[in-house]
Amino acid sequence: MTLGGIIILLVLVASLITFIYLLVLTARGWGVLHTLLLSFLFIECWVLMVFTAGVVYRRVGWLEQADKLEKKAVVEEAKTETLTWGNFEYGADLPNAIVPVQGELRRLTSDRGRVWRRLELVSSDGGVFKLEMSAPAAAAGDLGDAPAVAAPAPDVAQSLPANLVVYAFAEEINEQNQPLPSFYLGEFTVTASQAGQVTLSPTLPLETAQLDYIKSGGATTWALYELLPLDSHVAFAAEGSSPTDDEIFGHMDEEKLNALLQGIPEDRRAKVVQEYLRDGTQGNDSDPIPTRWVQVKLLKDYEIDVDSEQDAIATELGFFDKSGRSIDVRLKRSEEDGGVKLPADSNKRIVLKSEVADKLIADGVAELIKPIFVRPLIDYQEAFNRSYVRRHEIRERIALYQRESAELAKANQAGQEMISFRQVENQQLASDLGNLNKEVEVLKKEVTLAEQLLTSTKSKISDMYREVQSRATSISQ
Repeated sequence: MTLGGIIILLVLVASLITFIYLLVLTARGWGVLHTLLLSFLFIECWVLMVFTAGVVYRRVGWLEQADKLEKKAVVEEAKTETLTWGNFEYGADLPNAIVPVQGELRRLTSDRGRVWRRLELVSSDGGVFKLEMSAPAAAAGDLGDAPAVAAPAPDVAQSLPANLVVYAFAEEINEQNQPLPSFYLGEFTVTASQAGQVTLSPTLPLETAQLDYIKSGGATTWALYELLPLDSHVAFAAEGSSPTDDEIFGHMDEEKLNALLQGIPEDRRAKVVQEYLRDGTQGNDSDPIPTRWVQVKLLKDYEIDVDSEQDAIATELGFFDKSGRSIDVRLKRSEEDGGVKLPADSNKRIVLKSEVADKLIADGVAELIKPIFVRPLIDYQEAFNRSYVRRHEIRERIALYQRESAELAKANQAGQEMISFRQVENQQLASDLGNLNKEVEVLKKEVTLAEQLLTSTKSKISDMYREVQSRATSISQ
Protein backbone atom coordinates (compact mmCIF):
# COMPACT_ATOMS: atom_id res chain seq x y z
CA MET A 1 0.00 0.00 0.00
CA THR A 2 1.24 3.47 -0.85
CA LEU A 3 1.69 6.28 1.67
CA GLY A 4 -1.42 8.05 0.39
CA GLY A 5 -3.46 4.86 0.85
CA ILE A 6 -2.19 4.48 4.46
CA ILE A 7 -3.10 8.12 5.28
CA ILE A 8 -6.59 7.69 3.83
CA LEU A 9 -7.05 4.49 5.82
CA LEU A 10 -5.96 6.22 9.06
CA VAL A 11 -8.33 9.14 8.37
CA LEU A 12 -11.12 6.64 7.69
CA VAL A 13 -10.47 4.83 11.01
CA ALA A 14 -10.23 8.11 12.92
CA SER A 15 -13.47 9.46 11.41
CA LEU A 16 -15.21 6.15 12.10
CA ILE A 17 -14.17 6.25 15.79
CA THR A 18 -15.22 9.90 16.04
CA PHE A 19 -18.56 9.17 14.36
CA ILE A 20 -19.26 6.25 16.72
CA TYR A 21 -18.33 8.35 19.73
CA LEU A 22 -20.57 11.23 18.67
CA LEU A 23 -23.33 8.84 17.69
CA VAL A 24 -23.29 7.24 21.17
CA LEU A 25 -23.41 10.65 22.85
CA THR A 26 -26.34 11.86 20.74
CA ALA A 27 -28.26 8.63 20.41
CA ARG A 28 -30.36 9.30 23.51
CA GLY A 29 -31.72 12.54 22.12
CA TRP A 30 -32.39 11.08 18.67
CA GLY A 31 -34.72 8.30 17.73
CA VAL A 32 -33.76 4.99 16.19
CA LEU A 33 -34.74 6.16 12.69
CA HIS A 34 -32.54 9.24 12.86
CA THR A 35 -29.66 7.21 14.12
CA LEU A 36 -29.97 4.68 11.26
CA LEU A 37 -30.32 7.43 8.66
CA LEU A 38 -27.27 9.20 10.05
CA SER A 39 -25.30 5.94 9.87
CA PHE A 40 -26.40 5.38 6.24
CA LEU A 41 -25.45 8.98 5.41
CA PHE A 42 -21.99 8.49 6.94
CA ILE A 43 -21.48 5.29 4.94
CA GLU A 44 -22.71 6.91 1.70
CA CYS A 45 -20.37 9.86 2.17
CA TRP A 46 -17.38 7.57 2.49
CA VAL A 47 -18.51 5.44 -0.45
CA LEU A 48 -18.85 8.57 -2.58
CA MET A 49 -15.49 9.81 -1.37
CA VAL A 50 -13.90 6.48 -2.38
CA PHE A 51 -15.54 6.61 -5.81
CA THR A 52 -14.52 10.26 -6.21
CA ALA A 53 -10.97 9.43 -5.18
CA GLY A 54 -10.87 6.60 -7.71
CA VAL A 55 -12.16 8.91 -10.42
CA VAL A 56 -9.65 11.61 -9.52
CA TYR A 57 -6.85 9.05 -9.38
CA ARG A 58 -7.70 7.68 -12.79
CA ARG A 59 -8.20 11.17 -14.22
CA VAL A 60 -4.79 12.29 -12.98
CA GLY A 61 -3.25 9.15 -14.53
CA TRP A 62 -4.96 9.68 -17.85
CA LEU A 63 -3.96 13.37 -17.84
CA GLU A 64 -0.34 12.39 -17.26
CA GLN A 65 -0.56 9.79 -20.02
CA ALA A 66 -2.27 12.29 -22.34
CA ASP A 67 0.52 14.81 -21.68
CA LYS A 68 3.17 12.18 -22.41
CA LEU A 69 1.37 11.10 -25.58
CA GLU A 70 1.01 14.72 -26.72
CA LYS A 71 4.75 15.26 -26.28
CA LYS A 72 5.45 11.97 -28.01
CA ALA A 73 3.05 12.90 -30.83
CA VAL A 74 4.93 16.18 -31.35
CA VAL A 75 8.23 14.26 -31.56
CA GLU A 76 6.74 11.67 -33.91
CA GLU A 77 5.22 14.38 -36.09
CA ALA A 78 8.64 16.00 -36.35
CA LYS A 79 10.16 12.62 -37.24
CA THR A 80 7.39 12.01 -39.77
CA GLU A 81 7.99 15.41 -41.35
CA THR A 82 11.74 14.74 -41.49
CA LEU A 83 11.21 11.29 -43.00
CA THR A 84 8.72 12.72 -45.48
CA TRP A 85 10.52 15.87 -46.57
CA GLY A 86 14.03 15.61 -45.20
CA ASN A 87 16.00 17.85 -42.84
CA PHE A 88 15.38 21.42 -43.98
CA GLU A 89 18.38 22.68 -42.01
CA TYR A 90 20.57 20.91 -44.57
CA GLY A 91 18.17 20.96 -47.49
CA ALA A 92 15.24 18.69 -48.31
CA ASP A 93 17.47 15.92 -49.64
CA LEU A 94 17.78 13.45 -46.78
CA PRO A 95 18.62 10.11 -48.45
CA ASN A 96 15.87 8.20 -46.63
CA ALA A 97 13.20 10.90 -46.89
CA ILE A 98 10.09 9.80 -48.75
CA VAL A 99 9.56 12.79 -51.04
CA PRO A 100 13.21 13.10 -52.23
CA VAL A 101 13.42 9.34 -52.74
CA GLN A 102 10.11 9.32 -54.61
CA GLY A 103 11.39 12.15 -56.77
CA GLU A 104 14.62 10.29 -57.44
CA LEU A 105 12.66 7.12 -58.21
CA ARG A 106 10.41 9.07 -60.56
CA ARG A 107 13.43 10.47 -62.37
CA LEU A 108 15.07 7.05 -62.58
CA THR A 109 11.94 5.33 -63.89
CA SER A 110 10.68 8.09 -66.19
CA ASP A 111 12.70 6.68 -69.08
CA ARG A 112 11.87 3.00 -68.80
CA GLY A 113 8.15 2.89 -69.60
CA ARG A 114 6.16 -0.05 -68.32
CA VAL A 115 7.86 -3.09 -66.82
CA TRP A 116 6.50 -6.60 -66.35
CA ARG A 117 8.47 -8.82 -63.98
CA ARG A 118 8.58 -12.51 -63.04
CA LEU A 119 7.01 -13.90 -66.19
CA GLU A 120 7.62 -17.63 -66.10
CA LEU A 121 8.83 -19.32 -69.28
CA VAL A 122 6.30 -22.01 -70.22
CA SER A 123 7.66 -23.20 -73.57
CA SER A 124 9.95 -22.23 -76.44
CA ASP A 125 9.25 -23.85 -79.78
CA GLY A 126 10.62 -22.77 -83.13
CA GLY A 127 11.58 -19.28 -81.96
CA VAL A 128 8.18 -18.68 -80.32
CA PHE A 129 8.23 -18.18 -76.54
CA LYS A 130 5.22 -18.52 -74.25
CA LEU A 131 5.28 -16.80 -70.87
CA GLU A 132 2.83 -16.93 -68.00
CA MET A 133 2.13 -14.03 -65.67
CA SER A 134 2.27 -15.03 -62.02
CA ALA A 135 0.94 -12.92 -59.13
CA PRO A 136 4.24 -11.11 -58.52
CA ALA A 137 4.58 -10.44 -62.23
CA ALA A 138 1.16 -8.81 -62.40
CA ALA A 139 1.90 -6.65 -59.35
CA ALA A 140 5.17 -5.50 -60.87
CA GLY A 141 3.73 -3.96 -64.00
CA ASP A 142 3.87 -0.19 -63.67
CA LEU A 143 4.37 2.98 -65.60
CA GLY A 144 6.97 5.25 -64.11
CA ASP A 145 5.78 5.94 -60.58
CA ALA A 146 2.21 4.78 -61.21
CA PRO A 147 0.73 2.50 -58.52
CA ALA A 148 1.21 -1.21 -59.06
CA VAL A 149 -1.66 -3.55 -59.80
CA ALA A 150 -3.01 -4.85 -56.51
CA ALA A 151 -3.74 -8.41 -57.57
CA PRO A 152 -3.53 -10.52 -60.70
CA ALA A 153 -6.57 -11.02 -62.84
CA PRO A 154 -7.28 -12.88 -66.09
CA ASP A 155 -7.27 -9.60 -68.01
CA VAL A 156 -3.96 -8.37 -66.64
CA ALA A 157 -2.25 -9.52 -69.84
CA GLN A 158 -4.26 -6.89 -71.69
CA SER A 159 -1.56 -4.44 -70.50
CA LEU A 160 0.66 -6.27 -73.00
CA PRO A 161 -1.25 -5.63 -76.22
CA ALA A 162 -0.50 -7.49 -79.40
CA ASN A 163 2.19 -6.05 -81.68
CA LEU A 164 3.86 -4.29 -78.74
CA VAL A 165 7.67 -4.36 -78.98
CA VAL A 166 9.35 -5.26 -75.68
CA TYR A 167 12.91 -5.90 -74.52
CA ALA A 168 13.43 -9.08 -72.52
CA PHE A 169 15.90 -9.79 -69.73
CA ALA A 170 16.48 -12.94 -67.74
CA GLU A 171 16.00 -12.38 -64.02
CA GLU A 172 17.91 -13.46 -60.95
CA ILE A 173 16.75 -13.10 -57.34
CA ASN A 174 19.00 -11.12 -55.01
CA GLU A 175 19.43 -11.52 -51.25
CA GLN A 176 16.37 -9.33 -50.60
CA ASN A 177 14.23 -11.68 -52.76
CA GLN A 178 13.96 -9.00 -55.44
CA PRO A 179 14.07 -9.88 -59.16
CA LEU A 180 16.88 -8.10 -61.02
CA PRO A 181 17.69 -8.30 -64.76
CA SER A 182 20.86 -10.33 -65.34
CA PHE A 183 21.07 -11.20 -69.08
CA TYR A 184 19.73 -9.49 -72.20
CA LEU A 185 17.59 -11.93 -74.19
CA GLY A 186 16.73 -9.71 -77.14
CA GLU A 187 13.96 -7.66 -78.72
CA PHE A 188 10.54 -9.32 -79.11
CA THR A 189 7.08 -8.60 -80.47
CA VAL A 190 3.95 -9.60 -78.55
CA THR A 191 2.06 -11.85 -80.95
CA ALA A 192 -0.66 -12.93 -78.49
CA SER A 193 -1.74 -11.87 -75.00
CA GLN A 194 -4.72 -13.32 -73.21
CA ALA A 195 -5.72 -15.18 -70.04
CA GLY A 196 -2.47 -14.31 -68.31
CA GLN A 197 -0.31 -15.84 -71.06
CA VAL A 198 1.93 -13.90 -73.43
CA THR A 199 3.44 -15.18 -76.68
CA LEU A 200 6.60 -13.50 -77.95
CA SER A 201 8.47 -13.70 -81.24
CA PRO A 202 11.92 -12.17 -81.75
CA THR A 203 12.08 -9.21 -84.11
CA LEU A 204 15.52 -10.40 -85.22
CA PRO A 205 17.04 -13.88 -85.04
CA LEU A 206 18.47 -14.45 -81.57
CA GLU A 207 22.18 -14.77 -81.06
CA THR A 208 23.69 -18.15 -80.26
CA ALA A 209 24.61 -16.99 -76.75
CA GLN A 210 21.00 -15.94 -76.09
CA LEU A 211 19.57 -19.23 -77.34
CA ASP A 212 22.12 -21.19 -75.30
CA TYR A 213 21.26 -19.17 -72.19
CA ILE A 214 17.57 -19.94 -72.60
CA LYS A 215 18.16 -23.63 -73.35
CA SER A 216 20.48 -23.99 -70.34
CA GLY A 217 17.64 -22.99 -67.98
CA GLY A 218 19.14 -19.62 -67.03
CA ALA A 219 16.01 -17.73 -68.11
CA THR A 220 13.29 -19.36 -66.03
CA THR A 221 11.70 -15.96 -65.30
CA TRP A 222 11.70 -12.96 -67.63
CA ALA A 223 11.37 -9.21 -67.21
CA LEU A 224 9.87 -7.27 -70.12
CA TYR A 225 10.61 -3.57 -70.65
CA GLU A 226 8.56 -1.32 -72.87
CA LEU A 227 11.65 0.84 -73.36
CA LEU A 228 15.22 -0.36 -73.27
CA PRO A 229 16.86 1.06 -70.10
CA LEU A 230 19.21 3.97 -70.65
CA ASP A 231 22.82 4.16 -69.64
CA SER A 232 23.59 6.07 -66.44
CA HIS A 233 26.62 7.51 -64.70
CA VAL A 234 25.43 6.67 -61.18
CA ALA A 235 24.32 3.10 -62.00
CA PHE A 236 27.88 1.82 -61.63
CA ALA A 237 28.72 3.70 -58.44
CA ALA A 238 29.47 1.69 -55.30
CA GLU A 239 26.55 1.15 -52.94
CA GLY A 240 26.34 3.98 -50.40
CA SER A 241 28.73 6.15 -52.40
CA SER A 242 27.90 9.87 -52.56
CA PRO A 243 28.98 12.46 -55.13
CA THR A 244 31.93 14.65 -54.17
CA ASP A 245 33.91 17.43 -55.87
CA ASP A 246 36.54 14.86 -56.88
CA GLU A 247 34.01 12.18 -57.92
CA ILE A 248 30.90 13.95 -59.12
CA PHE A 249 28.99 10.69 -59.74
CA GLY A 250 30.29 8.89 -56.65
CA HIS A 251 32.99 6.25 -56.35
CA MET A 252 32.73 3.65 -59.10
CA ASP A 253 32.53 -0.03 -58.05
CA GLU A 254 35.46 -1.75 -59.78
CA GLU A 255 34.41 -5.23 -58.62
CA LYS A 256 30.91 -4.81 -60.04
CA LEU A 257 32.27 -3.45 -63.32
CA ASN A 258 34.61 -6.42 -63.76
CA ALA A 259 31.72 -8.78 -63.02
CA LEU A 260 29.41 -7.06 -65.52
CA LEU A 261 32.07 -6.88 -68.24
CA GLN A 262 33.53 -10.35 -67.74
CA GLY A 263 32.49 -11.36 -71.26
CA ILE A 264 34.99 -8.90 -72.77
CA PRO A 265 38.52 -10.21 -73.42
CA GLU A 266 40.88 -9.31 -70.61
CA ASP A 267 43.12 -6.98 -72.63
CA ARG A 268 40.13 -4.91 -73.77
CA ARG A 269 38.24 -5.20 -70.47
CA ALA A 270 40.98 -3.40 -68.52
CA LYS A 271 40.71 -0.41 -70.86
CA VAL A 272 36.89 -0.32 -70.71
CA VAL A 273 36.81 -0.69 -66.91
CA GLN A 274 39.35 2.11 -66.56
CA GLU A 275 37.09 4.39 -68.61
CA TYR A 276 34.17 3.62 -66.29
CA LEU A 277 36.33 4.13 -63.18
CA ARG A 278 37.43 7.58 -64.40
CA ASP A 279 33.83 8.67 -64.98
CA GLY A 280 33.27 11.91 -63.06
CA THR A 281 36.91 12.41 -62.03
CA GLN A 282 39.41 15.08 -63.05
CA GLY A 283 40.21 15.06 -66.75
CA ASN A 284 43.29 15.96 -68.76
CA ASP A 285 44.18 17.42 -72.16
CA SER A 286 44.68 13.99 -73.74
CA ASP A 287 41.04 12.97 -73.21
CA PRO A 288 38.84 12.68 -76.33
CA ILE A 289 36.70 15.74 -77.05
CA PRO A 290 33.32 14.01 -76.31
CA THR A 291 34.53 13.24 -72.76
CA ARG A 292 35.69 16.76 -71.91
CA TRP A 293 33.48 18.54 -69.39
CA VAL A 294 34.34 21.44 -67.13
CA GLN A 295 33.56 22.17 -63.49
CA VAL A 296 32.80 25.87 -62.94
CA LYS A 297 31.27 28.19 -60.39
CA LEU A 298 28.89 30.93 -61.46
CA LEU A 299 29.94 34.54 -60.97
CA LYS A 300 26.63 35.91 -62.27
CA ASP A 301 23.03 34.70 -62.36
CA TYR A 302 22.35 32.53 -65.39
CA GLU A 303 19.10 31.29 -66.91
CA ILE A 304 18.68 28.49 -69.42
CA ASP A 305 15.67 27.03 -71.20
CA VAL A 306 15.48 23.26 -70.64
CA ASP A 307 12.06 22.42 -72.15
CA SER A 308 11.35 21.96 -75.83
CA GLU A 309 8.24 23.40 -77.46
CA GLN A 310 7.31 19.89 -78.56
CA ASP A 311 5.21 17.69 -76.28
CA ALA A 312 5.42 13.92 -76.67
CA ILE A 313 6.38 10.75 -74.89
CA ALA A 314 9.68 8.95 -75.27
CA THR A 315 8.26 6.22 -77.52
CA GLU A 316 7.22 8.86 -80.07
CA LEU A 317 10.01 11.42 -80.38
CA GLY A 318 12.55 10.40 -77.76
CA PHE A 319 13.48 12.15 -74.55
CA PHE A 320 15.41 15.20 -75.81
CA ASP A 321 15.75 17.25 -78.96
CA LYS A 322 19.03 17.99 -80.73
CA SER A 323 19.82 20.88 -78.39
CA GLY A 324 19.31 18.73 -75.29
CA ARG A 325 15.94 20.18 -74.24
CA SER A 326 13.37 17.74 -72.87
CA ILE A 327 10.55 16.58 -75.16
CA ASP A 328 9.07 13.87 -72.93
CA VAL A 329 6.26 15.44 -70.89
CA ARG A 330 7.35 13.46 -67.83
CA LEU A 331 10.72 15.19 -67.83
CA LYS A 332 9.46 18.72 -68.32
CA ARG A 333 9.39 21.27 -65.54
CA SER A 334 6.08 22.36 -64.05
CA GLU A 335 6.82 26.05 -64.68
CA GLU A 336 5.22 27.51 -67.75
CA ASP A 337 8.40 29.10 -69.08
CA GLY A 338 10.42 25.89 -68.79
CA GLY A 339 13.52 27.81 -67.77
CA VAL A 340 15.98 27.12 -65.00
CA LYS A 341 17.56 30.01 -63.10
CA LEU A 342 21.01 29.39 -61.67
CA PRO A 343 21.97 32.00 -59.08
CA ALA A 344 25.58 33.04 -58.58
CA ASP A 345 27.04 31.07 -55.67
CA SER A 346 30.73 30.93 -54.81
CA ASN A 347 30.24 27.66 -52.89
CA LYS A 348 28.22 25.86 -55.53
CA ARG A 349 29.92 24.13 -58.46
CA ILE A 350 28.29 22.87 -61.62
CA VAL A 351 29.61 20.70 -64.45
CA LEU A 352 29.02 21.69 -68.08
CA LYS A 353 30.17 20.52 -71.49
CA SER A 354 33.41 22.18 -72.47
CA GLU A 355 31.92 24.15 -75.37
CA VAL A 356 29.19 25.61 -73.14
CA ALA A 357 31.54 26.27 -70.23
CA ASP A 358 34.11 27.97 -72.48
CA LYS A 359 31.49 30.44 -73.68
CA LEU A 360 30.33 31.22 -70.14
CA ILE A 361 33.92 31.66 -68.97
CA ALA A 362 34.67 33.94 -71.92
CA ASP A 363 31.56 36.04 -71.12
CA GLY A 364 32.60 36.34 -67.47
CA VAL A 365 29.54 34.44 -66.24
CA ALA A 366 31.51 31.51 -64.81
CA GLU A 367 34.96 30.74 -63.46
CA LEU A 368 36.93 27.60 -64.33
CA ILE A 369 37.56 25.15 -61.49
CA LYS A 370 38.94 22.06 -63.25
CA PRO A 371 38.29 19.77 -66.24
CA ILE A 372 36.17 16.68 -65.66
CA PHE A 373 36.22 13.37 -67.54
CA VAL A 374 32.65 12.30 -68.29
CA ARG A 375 32.07 8.97 -70.01
CA PRO A 376 29.72 9.33 -73.01
CA LEU A 377 26.47 7.52 -72.32
CA ILE A 378 25.58 4.60 -74.54
CA ASP A 379 22.30 4.30 -76.43
CA TYR A 380 21.81 0.58 -75.77
CA GLN A 381 19.08 0.16 -78.36
CA GLU A 382 21.25 1.64 -81.10
CA ALA A 383 24.30 -0.20 -79.74
CA PHE A 384 22.50 -3.56 -79.77
CA ASN A 385 21.18 -2.97 -83.29
CA ARG A 386 24.59 -1.82 -84.51
CA SER A 387 26.22 -4.79 -82.79
CA TYR A 388 23.72 -7.15 -84.41
CA VAL A 389 24.37 -5.66 -87.88
CA ARG A 390 28.11 -5.78 -87.24
CA ARG A 391 27.97 -9.42 -86.13
CA HIS A 392 25.84 -10.25 -89.18
CA GLU A 393 28.40 -8.59 -91.44
CA ILE A 394 31.21 -10.43 -89.70
CA ARG A 395 29.39 -13.74 -90.06
CA GLU A 396 28.86 -13.06 -93.78
CA ARG A 397 32.53 -12.15 -94.19
CA ILE A 398 33.57 -15.24 -92.27
CA ALA A 399 31.36 -17.38 -94.52
CA LEU A 400 32.81 -15.65 -97.59
CA TYR A 401 36.35 -16.11 -96.33
CA GLN A 402 35.61 -19.73 -95.50
CA ARG A 403 34.30 -20.32 -99.03
CA GLU A 404 37.31 -18.55 -100.52
CA SER A 405 39.61 -20.45 -98.18
CA ALA A 406 38.00 -23.73 -99.27
CA GLU A 407 38.50 -22.79 -102.93
CA LEU A 408 42.08 -21.79 -102.22
CA ALA A 409 42.60 -25.06 -100.38
CA LYS A 410 41.27 -26.96 -103.39
CA ALA A 411 43.49 -24.96 -105.76
CA ASN A 412 46.45 -25.49 -103.45
CA GLN A 413 45.75 -29.21 -103.33
CA ALA A 414 45.51 -29.32 -107.13
CA GLY A 415 48.77 -27.37 -107.33
CA GLN A 416 50.46 -29.76 -104.93
CA GLU A 417 49.17 -32.69 -106.96
CA MET A 418 50.47 -31.03 -110.14
CA ILE A 419 53.82 -30.36 -108.50
CA SER A 420 54.02 -33.99 -107.39
CA PHE A 421 53.12 -35.14 -110.90
CA ARG A 422 55.70 -32.81 -112.45
CA GLN A 423 58.31 -33.97 -109.96
CA VAL A 424 57.68 -37.60 -110.97
CA GLU A 425 57.70 -36.57 -114.60
CA ASN A 426 60.91 -34.61 -114.04
CA GLN A 427 62.49 -37.67 -112.44
CA GLN A 428 61.42 -39.77 -115.41
CA LEU A 429 62.74 -37.17 -117.88
CA ALA A 430 65.98 -36.98 -115.92
CA SER A 431 66.28 -40.76 -116.20
CA ASP A 432 65.52 -40.62 -119.93
CA LEU A 433 68.07 -37.83 -120.30
CA GLY A 434 70.69 -40.00 -118.58
CA ASN A 435 69.91 -42.91 -120.86
CA LEU A 436 69.97 -40.58 -123.87
CA ASN A 437 73.33 -39.19 -122.80
CA LYS A 438 74.65 -42.73 -122.50
CA GLU A 439 73.33 -43.53 -125.98
CA VAL A 440 74.92 -40.34 -127.34
CA GLU A 441 78.25 -41.32 -125.83
CA VAL A 442 77.99 -44.75 -127.40
CA LEU A 443 76.97 -43.21 -130.72
CA LYS A 444 79.87 -40.75 -130.52
CA LYS A 445 82.27 -43.61 -129.96
CA GLU A 446 80.75 -45.52 -132.86
CA VAL A 447 80.89 -42.42 -135.04
CA THR A 448 84.54 -41.92 -134.09
CA LEU A 449 85.31 -45.53 -134.93
CA ALA A 450 83.35 -45.21 -138.17
CA GLU A 451 85.21 -42.02 -139.06
CA GLN A 452 88.52 -43.68 -138.28
CA LEU A 453 87.51 -46.69 -140.42
CA LEU A 454 86.35 -44.33 -143.19
CA THR A 455 89.64 -42.44 -143.08
CA SER A 456 91.62 -45.70 -143.15
CA THR A 457 89.48 -47.03 -146.00
CA LYS A 458 89.90 -43.78 -147.95
CA SER A 459 93.65 -44.00 -147.46
CA LYS A 460 93.70 -47.58 -148.66
CA ILE A 461 91.53 -46.73 -151.70
CA SER A 462 93.82 -43.80 -152.48
CA ASP A 463 96.86 -46.02 -152.27
CA MET A 464 95.15 -48.61 -154.41
CA TYR A 465 94.16 -45.94 -156.96
CA ARG A 466 97.68 -44.65 -157.24
CA GLU A 467 98.93 -48.19 -157.61
CA VAL A 468 96.38 -48.87 -160.38
CA GLN A 469 97.35 -45.64 -162.11
CA SER A 470 100.99 -46.56 -161.87
CA ARG A 471 100.39 -50.00 -163.28
CA ALA A 472 98.14 -48.55 -166.04
CA THR A 473 100.92 -46.14 -167.03
CA SER A 474 103.48 -48.88 -167.07
CA ILE A 475 101.32 -51.09 -169.25
CA SER A 476 100.63 -48.37 -171.76
CA GLN A 477 104.29 -47.79 -172.32
